[in-house]
Amino acid sequence: MIDELKKELESLADKKYQIFSLKLLPNTKNVLGVRLPVLRKIAKRISKSNYKIFLVENDYEFMELALIEAMVIGLIKDIDEAYALLEKFIPKITNWSICDTLCASCKFLSADIKRTRGLLDKYLNSEDEFEIRFCYVVLLMYFIDIDYNYVRNCLINFKNENYYAKMAAAWCLSVCLVKNFNMSLSDIKRKSFHPWVLKKGLTKAIESYRLNDFQKKQLYKLRNLN
Repeated sequence: MIDELKKELESLADKKYQIFSLKLLPNTKNVLGVRLPVLRKIAKRISKSNYKIFLVENDYEFMELALIEAMVIGLIKDIDEAYALLEKFIPKITNWSICDTLCASCKFLSADIKRTRGLLDKYLNSEDEFEIRFCYVVLLMYFIDIDYNYVRNCLINFKNENYYAKMAAAWCLSVCLVKNFNMSLSDIKRKSFHPWVLKKGLTKAIESYRLNDFQKKQLYKLRNLN
């Protein structure tokens, strides 16, 4: 199965998209350049037929194979199986694209917040850049509206110095400002966050169209003070 899938992916490769993707993914070389909507169709097809064979045979020769697996996990209807496969897959994340695709695909993570918190707690103190990124992207996608205090505590305790982990935390902070401006602003004034995350988070929030001019003026002042 996997050999046939590789041939299919090679036939669907887009050279211009490959070049574009490689520029965004430092240290990632095994990119064919197959666009995400195409990969989603393939993942959906696999999830309805022989996904267990695919999961066993997958060797991640191309990044697209990792993206498809991330999407397939999100499509599995048995929640216990989906959580188990997700946890097995997390250590295989090698770049931000795989990480964010996995998080966006696994919408079941919002269905049982307690269970998902238990999963995140296993990785929040990891030294691995993308295990940490996974946690903060899940937080910003699924937790801010449901369990804001948990997100807030995670951000306050963030200490990782890896770039893509810090970027995810900054992204998470910017979404907190959009969703819960006053409480997030109070924490910022108390300098509760990692300095780099704070500055980048403020910048991302200022760039958001979901904050008004008055809010952005407050953030400008705070950013210039830090």
